[in-house]
Amino acid sequence: MLGNIFGNIKPVFIAEIGLNHNGDINTAEKMIGKAAESGAHAVKFQTFIPELMNSPFTSSLMNGDAEPVKNYSIREFFRTFLFSKEQWLQLKKKSEECGVVFFSAPFDSPSVDLLESIDIPLYKIASSEVTNPPLLKKIASTGKPVILSTGMSTADEISTAISILEANGAGEIVLLHCVSLYPLDDSEANLSRIVSLRERFSKPVGISDHSRDYASVMIAAALGAAVVEKHFKLDYNHECPDKDVSLSPVQFREMVSAAVRGSLMAGDGKIEFYGREAETARGAKRSLFAAKDLIAGGILSETDVLCLRPGTGIPASAIYEFTGRKLKTDIKEGSILKPEYFL
Repeated sequence: MLGNIFGNIKPVFIAEIGLNHNGDINTAEKMIGKAAESGAHAVKFQTFIPELMNSPFTSSLMNGDAEPVKNYSIREFFRTFLFSKEQWLQLKKKSEECGVVFFSAPFDSPSVDLLESIDIPLYKIASSEVTNPPLLKKIASTGKPVILSTGMSTADEISTAISILEANGAGEIVLLHCVSLYPLDDSEANLSRIVSLRERFSKPVGISDHSRDYASVMIAAALGAAVVEKHFKLDYNHECPDKDVSLSPVQFREMVSAAVRGSLMAGDGKIEFYGREAETARGAKRSLFAAKDLIAGGILSETDVLCLRPGTGIPASAIYEFTGRKLKTDIKEGSILKPEYFL
């Protein structure tokens, strides 16, 4: 499992630094050092361009407003976490010095190019991007191993993503069981899904854990998890975006309590998402938007479309069902696409 990178280690422990560095390079470097001291084999970040993450109409679309208005607050929030190429190289060097593997989850094509330019050894695909074919194709084209998180995903969506990755040259694919709630309740952990994923797809399976502690990780390891990804913070009082689901370098839990909770966490193993996670999916998944002004009578091409959040319109996974079709109305740049706009 990812033998060329981690050897025969199982499970591989990944410290998900993500956005918990708060955009501060010194904090990020400290977190890498602490993660290495805490037994992590790898550190993982997130790389993105805010303009390619969310539509400016996200807030209105999520609220169901009849007349969507632009609001750039979400983009500005994400902008605070950006690093330059030189800073990414600095973090990669720090990781190498600490003996841990450095990699990232890109959320757009230019971010893949950036990560390729600094030669990361593998890629993480976030749960929100399982239904983003253009990004899957781009990552697969690097030929490097892929860790695919499966939160908010049905079995068919995961199968399609795997097919796209394999058809476009991806290296080894490892799946991660994930529930896209922050934090999740014990009754939502559904750890039996690890077994279901492994049996259904014949791939190594691990866990990306969003619980408050590590009890579910203990159970996941017992179920054969190949990879354990857990959010990481500098200390208990570290103020950061994912503090509620992050572990400090030194953290212990009562064994009796963990055992009781473990029984509840087993779940039913269904490869679906529902309940509160369905609402998360509306915001985190992507829809099709016009990349430029489009004219009635034109034929929609892939370059005419952007896959942006939120997932309130035509799913990004349906992009190839609409490219090649004729438009029956003019569409302004940035507008969300709707089925009724097509002949």
